[in-house]
Amino acid sequence: MSHTHEEWTESNLNHYQGAHSSRTKSERIRNEADTLMANCASKTQRSQQEISTRLGSRIEDCNSWRADLQTELDNNIRENGLLKETKSELEHAIAETERPLRINNECIKNREARISIDLVKDEVENSLEREVENIKTYQQRMQKMLAKVNQQIETNHSMQDKLHGDLEHKDMALEIDRDCHEMHNDAIDIKHHDGIEEEDVSGSVPQSWAKFSKNNVEESQGAGRSSTRQLRYDVNNLINNAASDMSVHWNKTNRAFTDRISEAQDAHRNLKSNLILTKNEIAEQERYIERLKSNIAAKDPPLRVAQTRLKKRTRRPEVEACNDQPHNKLLEEVAEIAQSIKLLEDKLAEANEALSDLLRNKQRLEKDIKVKKNSLLIDQQKCMSMRRSFPYNVVATRYY
Repeated sequence: MSHTHEEWTESNLNHYQGAHSSRTKSERIRNEADTLMANCASKTQRSQQEISTRLGSRIEDCNSWRADLQTELDNNIRENGLLKETKSELEHAIAETERPLRINNECIKNREARISIDLVKDEVENSLEREVENIKTYQQRMQKMLAKVNQQIETNHSMQDKLHGDLEHKDMALEIDRDCHEMHNDAIDIKHHDGIEEEDVSGSVPQSWAKFSKNNVEESQGAGRSSTRQLRYDVNNLINNAASDMSVHWNKTNRAFTDRISEAQDAHRNLKSNLILTKNEIAEQERYIERLKSNIAAKDPPLRVAQTRLKKRTRRPEVEACNDQPHNKLLEEVAEIAQSIKLLEDKLAEANEALSDLLRNKQRLEKDIKVKKNSLLIDQQKCMSMRRSFPYNVVATRYY
């Protein structure tokens, strides 16, 4: 089939126009593609840079919190270590209270060996009772304080576990974010993970993330370190107050012992003095009794003489048996001698009774001197020999 020249020309024009249109479209597409590729490349680069920047900021934030957590953990461990030292000092202080308590109990037991009138509830016994009551009160207070210390140590360990756990998580997150931050397009370990963008991997938001570590730090600072410092301060005060107060009671008891010993020594001296005077009086009274006996015996010859004279004169005959002056005087003499003998015998009986009373008092004095000597032995040698110094050695707790 043949075509006309116009058809041929039109066909050529159509081809020219079609080719031109196709080239124009292709050129437009290439230009648009260049622009798109440039824009996408720029956007991707900017996004990647922004992500890297944000990862860098995140790493800084994480490092900052990690530093705060590590500092707080170190402070908590240090404070808890000081509290453990304080605990040892408190346990030592509790153990030390057994020493004065043991001596107190030995003093009470020793004083049970007092005898007779000296087995008395005196000021020493009252002071010993107050002393042991004071020691036991402080033992109870220190045991309660020890329980608080143990509880605080457990609390601190729990907080340390929280801080340590938070630090471990921070280290894991930092390792991941540093790896992500250093990752680049030529890295060999990058690969496709289809659908990962659809997974919800968020366990928190920045606010709750920061609040979690903030709460851990603040809890450790408050209920942990602050409470620990206050507790160590309280323990220090308790130990010092216990030492001071128990020492005051100890010294009061010693003064009571000293006063009682002085009182017993005075009584012992007075008893010995009275015993010497009583012994002297006994000797003197015994001599007087012998003199009375001699005087009574001496009255017998004159009495016999007078009575014999009267007897002989009764044999005078008849009118010679005269009631004359010699007879009357002899009667007076016999009566007088008999009266003297009675008075001397009465005085002898009185002297013997006085001697018996002196001997009884001598025996009582000697017995009471032994009682006082026994009491002095107990209080002065057995008790006070143990109480010369206060047996309570503690080191004051340190407070920083």
